[in-house]
Amino acid sequence: MGTPKTSEQVVAQRAQAHMDLLLAGNFEKALNYTTPAYRTGRGLKTYTRSHVGVTSWNKAEVSSVVCEGDRCEVAIEVTYQTFGSGFENTRSREERWIRVDGSWYLYLK
Repeated sequence: MGTPKTSEQVVAQRAQAHMDLLLAGNFEKALNYTTPAYRTGRGLKTYTRSHVGVTSWNKAEVSSVVCEGDRCEVAIEVTYQTFGSGFENTRSREERWIRVDGSWYLYLK
Protein backbone atom coordinates (compact mmCIF):
# COMPACT_ATOMS: atom_id res chain seq x y z
CA MET A 1 0.00 0.00 0.00
CA GLY A 2 2.96 2.31 0.49
CA THR A 3 3.48 5.29 2.71
CA PRO A 4 0.46 7.63 2.81
CA LYS A 5 1.19 11.13 1.56
CA THR A 6 -1.98 13.22 1.84
CA SER A 7 -3.96 13.92 5.00
CA GLU A 8 -6.82 11.91 3.51
CA GLN A 9 -4.56 8.90 2.96
CA VAL A 10 -3.06 9.10 6.47
CA VAL A 11 -6.47 9.43 8.12
CA ALA A 12 -7.98 6.63 6.00
CA GLN A 13 -5.16 4.33 7.04
CA ARG A 14 -5.45 5.27 10.73
CA ALA A 15 -9.25 5.06 10.74
CA GLN A 16 -9.13 1.58 9.17
CA ALA A 17 -6.50 0.43 11.67
CA HIS A 18 -8.73 1.72 14.48
CA MET A 19 -11.73 -0.19 13.07
CA ASP A 20 -9.64 -3.36 12.70
CA LEU A 21 -8.65 -3.16 16.37
CA LEU A 22 -12.28 -2.69 17.41
CA LEU A 23 -13.30 -5.71 15.33
CA ALA A 24 -10.57 -7.73 17.05
CA GLY A 25 -11.86 -6.60 20.46
CA ASN A 26 -8.56 -4.88 21.27
CA PHE A 27 -9.99 -1.79 22.96
CA GLU A 28 -6.76 -0.98 24.77
CA LYS A 29 -4.83 -0.49 21.52
CA ALA A 30 -7.82 1.11 19.77
CA LEU A 31 -7.97 3.74 22.52
CA ASN A 32 -4.53 4.97 21.38
CA TYR A 33 -6.20 6.34 18.23
CA THR A 34 -8.29 8.79 20.26
CA THR A 35 -7.08 12.27 21.17
CA PRO A 36 -4.68 12.62 24.09
CA ALA A 37 -7.33 14.74 25.87
CA TYR A 38 -9.92 11.95 25.56
CA ARG A 39 -7.51 9.32 26.87
CA THR A 40 -6.62 11.50 29.85
CA GLY A 41 -10.17 12.56 30.67
CA ARG A 42 -12.18 9.44 29.90
CA GLY A 43 -9.89 6.42 29.82
CA LEU A 44 -10.25 2.79 28.81
CA LYS A 45 -13.33 1.89 30.84
CA THR A 46 -15.47 4.67 29.34
CA TYR A 47 -14.12 3.98 25.85
CA THR A 48 -14.89 0.25 26.10
CA ARG A 49 -18.42 0.88 27.39
CA SER A 50 -19.11 3.19 24.45
CA HIS A 51 -18.34 0.34 22.01
CA VAL A 52 -20.41 -2.54 23.40
CA GLY A 53 -22.20 -3.13 20.06
CA VAL A 54 -18.92 -3.85 18.28
CA THR A 55 -19.28 -7.55 19.09
CA SER A 56 -22.05 -7.80 16.46
CA TRP A 57 -19.92 -6.20 13.72
CA ASN A 58 -18.75 -8.46 10.90
CA LYS A 59 -16.86 -5.88 8.86
CA ALA A 60 -15.96 -2.18 8.96
CA GLU A 61 -14.39 -0.35 6.02
CA VAL A 62 -13.50 3.30 5.50
CA SER A 63 -15.53 4.50 2.51
CA SER A 64 -14.51 8.17 2.32
CA VAL A 65 -12.34 10.81 3.95
CA VAL A 66 -12.69 14.56 3.40
CA CYS A 67 -10.16 16.83 5.09
CA GLU A 68 -10.06 20.57 5.56
CA GLY A 69 -7.12 21.94 7.49
CA ASP A 70 -6.68 20.04 10.75
CA ARG A 71 -10.07 18.28 10.60
CA CYS A 72 -11.27 15.30 8.60
CA GLU A 73 -14.73 13.79 8.24
CA VAL A 74 -14.61 10.02 7.80
CA ALA A 75 -17.42 7.74 6.60
CA ILE A 76 -17.19 4.08 7.53
CA GLU A 77 -19.46 1.30 6.29
CA VAL A 78 -20.18 -1.14 9.12
CA THR A 79 -21.75 -4.52 8.40
CA TYR A 80 -23.28 -6.21 11.43
CA GLN A 81 -25.53 -9.04 12.51
CA THR A 82 -28.99 -7.85 13.57
CA PHE A 83 -29.93 -9.02 17.04
CA GLY A 84 -32.08 -12.14 17.10
CA SER A 85 -32.84 -12.29 13.38
CA GLY A 86 -29.55 -13.49 11.97
CA PHE A 87 -29.76 -10.98 9.13
CA GLU A 88 -26.86 -8.79 8.09
CA ASN A 89 -27.26 -5.06 7.76
CA THR A 90 -24.88 -2.27 6.71
CA ARG A 91 -24.92 1.29 7.97
CA SER A 92 -22.71 4.29 7.62
CA ARG A 93 -20.82 5.55 10.65
CA GLU A 94 -19.45 9.10 10.66
CA GLU A 95 -16.29 10.04 12.55
CA ARG A 96 -14.28 13.21 12.97
CA TRP A 97 -10.51 13.05 13.08
CA ILE A 98 -8.35 16.00 14.11
CA ARG A 99 -4.66 16.79 13.89
CA VAL A 100 -3.00 17.32 17.28
CA ASP A 101 0.71 18.16 17.41
CA GLY A 102 1.20 16.79 13.90
CA SER A 103 -0.60 13.47 14.39
CA TRP A 104 -4.18 12.47 13.50
CA TYR A 105 -6.60 11.25 16.18
CA LEU A 106 -10.24 10.23 16.44
CA TYR A 107 -12.15 13.04 18.11
CA LEU A 108 -14.68 11.84 20.69
CA LYS A 109 -16.61 14.06 23.05
